[in-house]
Amino acid sequence: MYSRPGCHLCEEAIAAIAAIHSEGYEFELREIDIESDDSLLARMLERIPVVEVEGEVVSELRLDPDALRARLDTVGWMERAVEGIDVPDDLMVDGERLSLGVAARLSRYLQVLTQARKMGRETISSQELSDYTHINPTQIRRDLSGFGKFGKRGVGYNVDSLVAQIRKILRTAGQHNIALFGAGNLGQAIASSDIFADHGFRIVAMFDVDPDLVGTQVGGLPVRDFTELEQVVSEQDVVVGVLAVPAAAAQAVADRLVDAGVKIIFNYSEQLLQVPPEVTVHTSSPAVDLLYALYFYLT
Repeated sequence: MYSRPGCHLCEEAIAAIAAIHSEGYEFELREIDIESDDSLLARMLERIPVVEVEGEVVSELRLDPDALRARLDTVGWMERAVEGIDVPDDLMVDGERLSLGVAARLSRYLQVLTQARKMGRETISSQELSDYTHINPTQIRRDLSGFGKFGKRGVGYNVDSLVAQIRKILRTAGQHNIALFGAGNLGQAIASSDIFADHGFRIVAMFDVDPDLVGTQVGGLPVRDFTELEQVVSEQDVVVGVLAVPAAAAQAVADRLVDAGVKIIFNYSEQLLQVPPEVTVHTSSPAVDLLYALYFYLT
């Protein structure tokens, strides 16, 4: 974004871009002060804020959030969700990929829909999804209509049907096995919760190094010795390792998981993990999430 100090339209654009980022779009915002370059100042002074995405101008003067969302939906792609789904051209690259923004929003819809189903809801409207996710209802309808006609005007979406369809699109249909590391308070809370099971993930093994915990039962699972990691990962076809261990132990556990062939690590510790490029690490920090929420509250 091209801007300059004291530009109120630029400040409005920053707030709008931050809101779009909170919807699940993955991007890095780079601000360029036009006063740092005489040629930029002459060329941009009457146009700022100018917002570009990968070199293409999306808006000038007052930012159009919908135009920015539409452009972001065409870049930053991830693997397409499922073969056989008829995804519109603006959500695809070479017929094979779904945008990160769409995938992130579908995940948020799925979270709300899963809870709604547990509450006994049979239908839900785009406005209700918007109330829970803070995503524009028009954007929600656009996302969902891209994969088929799931809703009925005046009735809304069938919750069961939409859950099944989104799970297919996001490849979460079926069952995916998880190994949980750490049988302390956090690990016990995770093992006893249905938060993963609600979305097709099953904790098949739990590990610890404490001899007082190994052999005990947590959430119906026996706590295994850490030395059994490689055998269990292979036999149980573990695809995700969840780390609920002290920060000092997290890297060692991650290293063993990588060596065992696990490609996804969900990290509840504060440790910054070093892993090969083909391994995905997601670090979950309640404190960071609270700071993120506080920022949007204050702005």
